[in-house]
Amino acid sequence: MNEKVIIKKIQEGSREALGMLWKSHSTNVLNLAFRMLKNRDEAEDVLMDIFVSVPGKIKNFRGESALSTWLFRLTVNECLMRLRSKKRHAELEGEHIELLTTSAIGSKHEEQIDYDPELLEFGLSKLSAETRSMLWLKDAEELSVKDLSEIYDMPEGTIKARLSRARTVVKNYLQENMNYA
Repeated sequence: MNEKVIIKKIQEGSREALGMLWKSHSTNVLNLAFRMLKNRDEAEDVLMDIFVSVPGKIKNFRGESALSTWLFRLTVNECLMRLRSKKRHAELEGEHIELLTTSAIGSKHEEQIDYDPELLEFGLSKLSAETRSMLWLKDAEELSVKDLSEIYDMPEGTIKARLSRARTVVKNYLQENMNYA
């Protein structure tokens, strides 16, 4: 079933279509929520909240972006609300540490780096949860700047600038705290 049919069927109340949406997107939603919240139980709560809210919210989906982009936006917004309400910051943790290290300090150093994952976590913790999630979606999930612009409701230039600043912050932190030059 294509996206437009799934959307229409969910709008009509089809549980089968909602199940199809779950099957194709729940893992990505869960992974993003976990990256932002750094807590498996909270990430699972966000996942459930997102999919419980989809039938009501999909009426507002205009189809201007991919369904996955819309789900990522819902997920980012829900996670940011949770982070703000608890006044805590999530740290991005490690499954893709090497990818994020390469992103932060550049591939020309890739062969020479003996990085410490904890050091990278500390460097990433210098970023806001929103910026960490942006960096995650760009580098690990390989979303385009255009997709990020839709998810975060920001101009593409702002997204590019934030990603650049984030990489600079992490790179500077790593340069100050480890020898790799």
